[in-house]
Amino acid sequence: KQRKSRVGRNPKTKEVIKIPARKVVTFKPSKLVKGLKEGE
Repeated sequence: KQRKSRVGRNPKTKEVIKIPARKVVTFKPSKLVKGLKEGE
């Protein structure tokens, strides 16, 4: 997935910084895993 760029803040210095757009890993469970969860 693609995450949009946004404005963040350094908690130590309170300085405003721009956080660039980046790709992030997502977890998509298979049908088998979903079936195991439902059959607990």
